[in-house]
Amino acid sequence: MKITFDTSAFWVKEGSRIKTGMEFEEVYHKVAEAGYEYVSPYDLYFPGYWKRPKATNAEVAWHAKAIERAGLKIASLTTGFRLADTDEFVRQYAVDCWKRMIEIGEQMGAQVFNSELGGSRATPELCEAKLMRSLDELLPVFERKGMRLDIQAHPDDFYERNDDTVDIIRYYDSSSFAYIYSIPHTFHYDEGVGDVKRMLRYAGKHLKHILVADTYDHTKLFRNNINPPAAFWNGSIRSHLHLGELGVGDIPFDDLFAALRELGFGEQEDTIANFNPLGFPERAVIDGRQVKARLEKELLGEKAP
Repeated sequence: MKITFDTSAFWVKEGSRIKTGMEFEEVYHKVAEAGYEYVSPYDLYFPGYWKRPKATNAEVAWHAKAIERAGLKIASLTTGFRLADTDEFVRQYAVDCWKRMIEIGEQMGAQVFNSELGGSRATPELCEAKLMRSLDELLPVFERKGMRLDIQAHPDDFYERNDDTVDIIRYYDSSSFAYIYSIPHTFHYDEGVGDVKRMLRYAGKHLKHILVADTYDHTKLFRNNINPPAAFWNGSIRSHLHLGELGVGDIPFDDLFAALRELGFGEQEDTIANFNPLGFPERAVIDGRQVKARLEKELLGEKAP
């Protein structure tokens, strides 16, 4: 199992733009400062998402060198394009965007990509059809290149439930297509029940990637305050958190780690545990150290220093 640090932890809002607030090289050194061996780059500018990746080959080579200089290796590239869009032009464009991202991955020596279903909750059946049409074209490329696409259901995607997403991955049954269980999405995955053991067991052998952060159960009153209140009651707003300090939210981590040990998640060479906090960049390094020690203890059987 690789323990990696997702660089979206350092995002801040500057004016109308989302940026890290620091240079990329500083981001990579912050990840190393937290004690990590692996990094998962995720930024609008590199590797990019939604739009065609704009990085030139020279810029890709610069990032590869900057990551190496920081003493890091790439565990995965976090990105996403609209493969499930109901507009056929947009869907085909997203497939082309992925082909460029695969080239970037090849140049950087990255073999795993972390992505989302996308689409709209208003048209789940059509979005599933569009996604599977895209996968029919892209998965043979991933397989041929020995790469893997790991995918998660994100709140407000066309499917939010754990089992619906796993079923798509089970259908293809490809070593190049795997499931991401995003821990902070738990209460969207089963409508607030939070039965992590059942959901992880359902994913079974297809579970290769977890995103690690805590969250509150958004179905409980006043865990998150949203105005106007009608947006909460009618479900039009989908809310969750990515808290880097494990244990402050509602995730039953003891049950979760027990289920992961049952599946042998930490014993597999090709699994990834990705620290993925959001909203507290000033805490990212110290939280990252604590989470890494917890993952090593719970899944690798190592004693934390």
